[in-house]
Amino acid sequence: MQNPVSDSPLTPRGEHRILYVSDPSSIVANFLPDPVTADSLRQWVDMLADSGVDIFQQDCFNQGFTVYWRSEQMPYDQRPQHAKFLTMLDAGEQPLQVLLDRSHERGMTFIAGFRMNDNHSGEHYPRRAAFMDAHPEWLLPDPTLEKDDQRMLDFSFEGVRQFIFEVMEMVVDSFDVDGIEMTFREPMYFPPSQGADRAHCLTELVQRLRDMLDELGRVRGRKLLLGARVYATMQENLALGLDVPTWITKGFVDYVSPMDPMYCNFNAGYADFSELTRKGDCMLYPGMAPWTSWQARRRNQIPAERLVAGRTNMTRSNYRALAQTFYGGGADGLSVYNHFVGGLYPPPYYPQALQVFYELRDLPRAARGDRHYIFEPPGDPDTIMSALTERVVLDRESAQPSGIFRFQAYEQNDQIQVATLMLRGSLTLHDVVDVQLNGATIAPGPFGKPDIKYQRPFPDIRWFPLPADALAYGENQLSITLTKADPDASGEIVIDEVELWVQPV
Repeated sequence: MQNPVSDSPLTPRGEHRILYVSDPSSIVANFLPDPVTADSLRQWVDMLADSGVDIFQQDCFNQGFTVYWRSEQMPYDQRPQHAKFLTMLDAGEQPLQVLLDRSHERGMTFIAGFRMNDNHSGEHYPRRAAFMDAHPEWLLPDPTLEKDDQRMLDFSFEGVRQFIFEVMEMVVDSFDVDGIEMTFREPMYFPPSQGADRAHCLTELVQRLRDMLDELGRVRGRKLLLGARVYATMQENLALGLDVPTWITKGFVDYVSPMDPMYCNFNAGYADFSELTRKGDCMLYPGMAPWTSWQARRRNQIPAERLVAGRTNMTRSNYRALAQTFYGGGADGLSVYNHFVGGLYPPPYYPQALQVFYELRDLPRAARGDRHYIFEPPGDPDTIMSALTERVVLDRESAQPSGIFRFQAYEQNDQIQVATLMLRGSLTLHDVVDVQLNGATIAPGPFGKPDIKYQRPFPDIRWFPLPADALAYGENQLSITLTKADPDASGEIVIDEVELWVQPV
């Protein structure tokens, strides 16, 4: 992770700030009426436009099936929720066209999204597409799925790349979309451990798509966009076979949206992306998800004594903090992914829950609200992301073991009224730690000592009011030393959760 040259947010480029992503099924399954009408689709687009959305991305292809449109050349999604569109489709009206037309009427850019791989199976997809059954050699072995229910495509095969290319070409030929997005939401596109060696296969596909869009754009008299939703760190992308640096520097993509596919990563190296995007015309729209981590998503399933109130879904304070990190790292805006999961039903419900976008598109406005940063392992500990997670491991058997936890906070100290930091790990009530932030010791609790009465229900927590000049703009280093180990405890102490609350002036 690298700090930008300046100690204040870089100026976002362009005019687009909010990209809203609608996945293949969630909105139609949980929000739109049955049957769906053209008027209801227009009302849905109006809700987005009235909430400050600049780019509307509707997924329209997944696992070999079309959604929101139908063609004689491709099978239509047979799941019950997509039957809501049959009245329109049978009347010759394409829902995708209605969304596109209304988006243009409301001044929004419209992007057609394509999931490059998707491991949803079982209840999500009762049957596989015919082309998968016809070419079992094209499928990657996903250990989480049954042998006869594999869904992940191996992009090593020319046939896979050609199939995906033809579907995308069909959409841009049939609909006057403003561009397409490649959604890389799964951690598998090549056989295990072979992604880096086979990255050229996907790069060739990306270049073909760029050439195809440029050729069609010349006919239509405007540039057609190619976007890529990728993983949150360069290391992850390269390991998976996604050569994002080449896509950016060669001018193949017009925007990138780095993110964890399910969780918000407050600590990813977004500045690593902006160092590349700001050398050209590629825009940077990092992605926001509805949860902070896999732990937070499951927090309502753990014992009550471990429950931390308000941590199931992202809050407005979390959104403001993450937006601060995005813009501080050089983002031009942000993309909203799976927002309906955390915003559709919890109060204040849709459409009012969408109004947060007005705040997030305007950094000075967002900076006026309190911010809550959460630095914890975002994904499942068994995935590739776990190796990139910040953690401090302290061996109780060693003499005063120490470690460094690095976190990002693009905060200006003169704009902070008060800030509090909390760390959490496998500490006991009687483990004593010394904590330094950026080389300066910080004292725990009120008046420089922990409050045992309030700490007792949560012995693994330590919290610290921060001095006025404690935070560095960008990367911060938290040094944690075990000065006295609990004599009745054994084994390692793992600290992998840090939170920061900032109240602005």
